[in-house]
Amino acid sequence: MIELFSKQGVSVPITTTMVWEAYKHVKQGGEAPGTDGMTWEYLHTHRSQLLYQLWIRLASGSYFPKAIRAVSIPKKDRSKRVLGLPTLLDRIAQQTVRVHLEKCLEPRFHQNSYGYRAGKSMHDAINKAKFNSQQYPYVMKLDIKSYFDTIPHDKLLKALQFYCKEKWVSLYVSRWLKASVVNEDGSKTQPQSGTPQGGVISPLLSNLYLHVVFDGWMLQSYPGIRFERYADDIIIHTRREQIAQSILNKLRKRFTACGLIIHPTKTQIICVRQSQTKRSVNDVHTFEMGGFDFIPQWVKVEGEWKLLILPSPSKASKKAIMDKIRELKLHTRTGSIYVVANLLNPLVRGWQNYYCHFIKRDLNDLLRFVNRRLEKWCKWNKRMNLRKSRRWLNTLYKLQPGLFAYWSVCPAY
Repeated sequence: MIELFSKQGVSVPITTTMVWEAYKHVKQGGEAPGTDGMTWEYLHTHRSQLLYQLWIRLASGSYFPKAIRAVSIPKKDRSKRVLGLPTLLDRIAQQTVRVHLEKCLEPRFHQNSYGYRAGKSMHDAINKAKFNSQQYPYVMKLDIKSYFDTIPHDKLLKALQFYCKEKWVSLYVSRWLKASVVNEDGSKTQPQSGTPQGGVISPLLSNLYLHVVFDGWMLQSYPGIRFERYADDIIIHTRREQIAQSILNKLRKRFTACGLIIHPTKTQIICVRQSQTKRSVNDVHTFEMGGFDFIPQWVKVEGEWKLLILPSPSKASKKAIMDKIRELKLHTRTGSIYVVANLLNPLVRGWQNYYCHFIKRDLNDLLRFVNRRLEKWCKWNKRMNLRKSRRWLNTLYKLQPGLFAYWSVCPAY
């Protein structure tokens, strides 16, 4: 291993292989450029020179990140989330450090933390929440107000230094946190808190801070209480409402001391068993996690009716899918039906893989809506009425049942 030394006397054990592997990994992600305007095409053409220069700066301790580009994207509630996009070379640098840092942090993370971790997924968290909801009637849905924007830099760096003793890691993380932000109007701001969403290392840092603030505190203060956490999406299960309220009161003090705020209206205590509901609890018997609503349903199991808590795609998720289908304006697409299939299939496969993980037919109402859009395509492109459109699509389904990805569960009848 090659080690260079910075002027501060900090040993930085970064190799060219680490930088190269980080380049290959980051290249699979987003293509949006940073403040320097560098594109992947330019970086690929000059990669030998640029990656070597990046390695020299990283290994010598002379690396400083460039300003971050702020980009606003719409959220489901019509508000906006601001993403911070580092330059391509800064993303590669962050990935290089992230891989090294994960080796220190991953063994320390709580088993009920599922977000942004290798071998764990949102489906794992939802499956665990499904199991725990069946055992415990009360659920606390904990929401942190603007979590990524409010993480205190000093406390985050203190947590990082506790778990990772290597000074060069803290050095570079500190520089990334303090990097200036170029807003969409061209103005510059200097962040006093938070880690930008869009940064490669941000998910790991956010996980680290909540591991200290929440996971470790719960393990110490309430070792018998079950919970699931996916990034800042937290679900806590209790047997009684009073226990949940007591935990929430203490969590408010804990989070305030750590520079975070629990959202006063989005945080809820819910009874998922209708038969046990009291007037002191909201009439809401469902909670949401990862785009799924957990709904109490009477299901016949081995000849007996049982009240089960089952995850189904939430109304907001279905509305987002419906809006996306409408935005495609399938009926205006000219050409053959194969053009429409090539456009639609990648999206439908993604929706099915995620939302139909637990129940295969959970999106059938939306898929029938897609069939109606195909009927409209026939009307516009083939000048068919409704009856002929359905007959034509039904014939096509019998000849090519795999033409559309969803026809296996929702045929064109």
